[in-house]
Amino acid sequence: MSLPHARVARAFRRGLPSYHDAARVQAMSAQRLAEMLAADGAGPRIGRALEFGCGTGLLTRALHRRFAFDAFETNDLVSEARDHLPGDLRPAFRPGPIEGLPLHGAYDLIASGATIQWIADPAALLARLSRHLAPGGRLLIGGFGRGHFAELAALAAPAPLFYADPAEWPALLPPGLVLRAAERRREVLGFDDLPQLLRHLRATGVTGNARAGWGRGAMREAERRWRAEHGLADGRLGLSYVSVHLVIGIAPQGQA
Repeated sequence: MSLPHARVARAFRRGLPSYHDAARVQAMSAQRLAEMLAADGAGPRIGRALEFGCGTGLLTRALHRRFAFDAFETNDLVSEARDHLPGDLRPAFRPGPIEGLPLHGAYDLIASGATIQWIADPAALLARLSRHLAPGGRLLIGGFGRGHFAELAALAAPAPLFYADPAEWPALLPPGLVLRAAERRREVLGFDDLPQLLRHLRATGVTGNARAGWGRGAMREAERRWRAEHGLADGRLGLSYVSVHLVIGIAPQGQA
């Protein structure tokens, strides 16, 4: 496991017990991904599926509420994620980085929510996954766009590896794949103070790429700046979530 993988794994392993309740935006994103997949004409029954970066199963459950599956495999960087999945799905769970996970055969659906931003080379991963799509298969990807956690960037805090808006995604796709549906949604959460905001980040594991913290004096100054530059109308500190939802499919003949 590379150093970035190890760092991300530590953060998400620490956040697993709190993630399911704290990840409010990620839960809404999972529901929206399932809606978009249905609107694209998938289901109501899907053959073989793989979900990578399943975490505590937010997208797993959203998909199973809407679709039936002949087979559903799950993966996460953190092996303990298995224990947070529905019992009948645990035997098909495989831990480890998706970039090197052995894949066999073809899938009708490869899905992931709130994981692609931690991938060092998303284009390479998409190319790899595309080779395991069955005819008519789809990739369902939830990530984050430009401006996500912009307030953190303004304070020079480290960010995850990859943010991209829908308009940037076609250039990342390998030949033979096209965007079938894409959207960008922004939501701002409010927090009473900076410690509360940072606890929220830790609870969702999103500080996995952070390399430094704030001392007490730096914390006070950071909160003062945050309130001045990103305060909400009710006086709380704002934190922007910019979600990107994508349905990717195999290009029609002549379009690849």
